[in-house]
Amino acid sequence: MANHERGIETRNTLLDTSLALFSQNGYDATSVAQICQDAQVSKGAFYHHFASKQELFLALMDTWLDSVVGLFQTAGDSAETIPEALDQMAALSGGLFDALEGGFPILLEFWTQASRHPAVWEKAVAPYQRFLDYFAGMVQAGIDEGSFDPSVDPVKAARTLTSVAMGLLLQAIFEPDGAQWQAVTRSGIQLVIDGMRSKK
Repeated sequence: MANHERGIETRNTLLDTSLALFSQNGYDATSVAQICQDAQVSKGAFYHHFASKQELFLALMDTWLDSVVGLFQTAGDSAETIPEALDQMAALSGGLFDALEGGFPILLEFWTQASRHPAVWEKAVAPYQRFLDYFAGMVQAGIDEGSFDPSVDPVKAARTLTSVAMGLLLQAIFEPDGAQWQAVTRSGIQLVIDGMRSKK
């Protein structure tokens, strides 16, 4: 195996191992030594790929956010109208958790660490603002195509869509078996879409 391929494999092993440990034990209770031991990787190899445990954690966040963006793009590209695209995004919401192999516990860790560490917070806020802008653009496109009422404020609508999605996500974290969260997310987003539809 070439050194480059071996390096990619080692990095992926560290990411997979840390994801499992962070999900099971939490970020603070997981040490670099434990990650290296479970991954069967030396500390030297760890620090070759990541300057710190926090940098590794941020890489996990990046991986998940890239998956979210990919799901959104897939839904948007295959839809004929903006309401249809938003509905398909909601329908794919289960994929957000499939992409996050650690499940709800690691997502809670993302938010917990973001509240404690400025570097993690900055990393989390940037995509949040990007998603707000993305949804505002979609709503404006829906107005332009005649699907949504012209009186709808795209920025306020984007915040509402994001609030519904994040609120349902929080509910799912604290009550994972309480409902069919993918179906609830789809119906919740549909309520918002219906409220924006053109009255013509």
